[in-house]
Amino acid sequence: MQLTELQMGLIALGVVGVGAVIGYNLWQERRHRRTAERALGDAQPDVLIDPLHQPSRRVEPTLDFDLGSDLASDTPVEPAIDLPTDEPLSAAADDTVQLAPQREPVLKAAPADDAPAWADAKVEEVIVVELEAPIAATEFQRAWSELTRQVDTGLRLRGRDDQAGRWLELTPDTAGNLSRIEMAVQLADRRGPLGEASLSALAHALQAVADRFLAVVHFPDARDLLARARELDSFAASVDVQIGLNLVAGEHPISGTKLRGLAEAQGFALDNGLFRARDDAGATIYTLGNLDAAEFIAETMKNLQTPGVTLLLDVPTVADGARNFDRMVTLAEQFAHALGARVVDDNRQPLSPASLGVIRGKIAEFQTRMTQFGVAPGSASARRLFS
Repeated sequence: MQLTELQMGLIALGVVGVGAVIGYNLWQERRHRRTAERALGDAQPDVLIDPLHQPSRRVEPTLDFDLGSDLASDTPVEPAIDLPTDEPLSAAADDTVQLAPQREPVLKAAPADDAPAWADAKVEEVIVVELEAPIAATEFQRAWSELTRQVDTGLRLRGRDDQAGRWLELTPDTAGNLSRIEMAVQLADRRGPLGEASLSALAHALQAVADRFLAVVHFPDARDLLARARELDSFAASVDVQIGLNLVAGEHPISGTKLRGLAEAQGFALDNGLFRARDDAGATIYTLGNLDAAEFIAETMKNLQTPGVTLLLDVPTVADGARNFDRMVTLAEQFAHALGARVVDDNRQPLSPASLGVIRGKIAEFQTRMTQFGVAPGSASARRLFS
């Protein structure tokens, strides 16, 4: 059948219309991609190929004196603190992490229901993701879990549900529609500071988020962020002290059954190879571990015979460390009496009252320094930093 001029004209008009729609969509995609690239930077190098700087080894302070000897009260003894030297960030860091050159003020004033602040600026950096259109929290979480398989940085996420008028802690089961996402990136922990490789992997994941959801990501300056992470780690290493009291068996090894009964009577619970005493909020105050390398296992405690145990106080992660140290000394003496053991230092020497007094003073000193720095001992931020 021969087409009339009207039919041919309608077909031509339809082709032009389809072409216009396709062209408009391509133009929109390019516009959103340019917006995302301005916020997050251009192409990212492959973190598996590009050479990266090895982080400095973290060195904690030590209490360098004989705990078994009496110490004159007028002779101050300072801990030997060996801090790693900060090396300047080389130009290679800019090649590794291509991010926005200018840091933008992206955090708005927190709503009244957000007090106290969600993130701690001393130990975390907040990255903001603004979504062009609301997306389901479950959809974002599925995508984010796929995109961050290579990211080993400590992260906490929350999302803003404008319809509900509240922030949601993001978990795989969180329900809601998100228009804005905030990520608190931990700058350091006991493994060391946030490094270039981790930051680059995170940038890759966020670039993919920007592409997939047509989002704008507000990312801080990379050099500034890495410098802050190194500074935080250096300070953390200078106050990262754990105090242990050893209970060494006398003529006979310590029975596992007796040890477990005594520990549980004092409020300890067996968890992941150690007995732990916790506060009302569930945070660990003391741990009780085997003097040998072997962990405590519930099923084998009946047959356990050990030459000794160690009571440990993790100084940065407990509040009022000096008072808790005094309690630990009293607890160690009670355990020793019940188990027929002796309380000794790492050199198997008895602990003198003078040595215990010096340790108590040093604990107070370290915790005062933490407070002055802005990280309260025993706080949630401190437990994240010293994890």
